[in-house]
Amino acid sequence: MNAVWRRSGDLPLELPYPSVDLLVFADGTLWLSGPETVARTGRLTQPLTGVHLKPGTCADVLGLAADEVPLGGMRIPDESLRALRGPAGAGDSVVRQVIRAIHADPGAPLSSHVVGLSPRQLRRRFQVAVGLSPKAYARVVRLHRAMALAREAAPDWASVAVRAGFYDQPHMLAEFRRAVGMSCVRFFQSTTAASAAR
Repeated sequence: MNAVWRRSGDLPLELPYPSVDLLVFADGTLWLSGPETVARTGRLTQPLTGVHLKPGTCADVLGLAADEVPLGGMRIPDESLRALRGPAGAGDSVVRQVIRAIHADPGAPLSSHVVGLSPRQLRRRFQVAVGLSPKAYARVVRLHRAMALAREAAPDWASVAVRAGFYDQPHMLAEFRRAVGMSCVRFFQSTTAASAAR
C-alpha cells in the first residue's frame, strides 16, 4: 500500500525509507525522489506532502524505471503526466516475491529468495521496480526490523541484531552509523524521547 506522509520545518530523525516518493509541494508542483539508504536531514522551506510509492509504480504508472529517479529528486516529466497509465498494474511477480522474502528474513542470502534468474537479471529487474539493488533494499529493511524489535521490549542489542538479520551486533552498529550517523542505541533513545515529547 502507498503510504502518505506530511512534513514541514526541520526533518525529523527517521530511518531511511527504501521507496521512490511522489512529492507534492504547496504550489502543486509534483516531483519524484529516489529511494533512501541514508537518513535525510535539513529544513523544508515549505510544507510538503509525500507518498511512498509501491515497487513498480514508477514503471507501471509513469513509465519511468525507479532507478532513473535521483535521490535529490526530479520534476515529473510532462510526457509522463500526459501518459499516465491509470492504476498501477500487478508489477513484476519475481520482484514482489523477493520483496516478501526480504521482509520475512532480511538476513537470508539473496540467492535463496528466487530461482530461475541470474543474480544480474534479478538485480536489474529489482532496480527498475524499486530503485535499489536487492542488497541495498535488504539493508534498509534490517534497520527498520531492528527498531521494531527494540521497541517491543527493553532491547538486548545482540539479540536484536541477530533477529533483524545482521551478522552480529558490530555489523548492526556499523549499518546504523552509516544510515543515520549514530549507533542504534543512540538512535533508539533519540526517537523514543522524541515520541514521548509529542
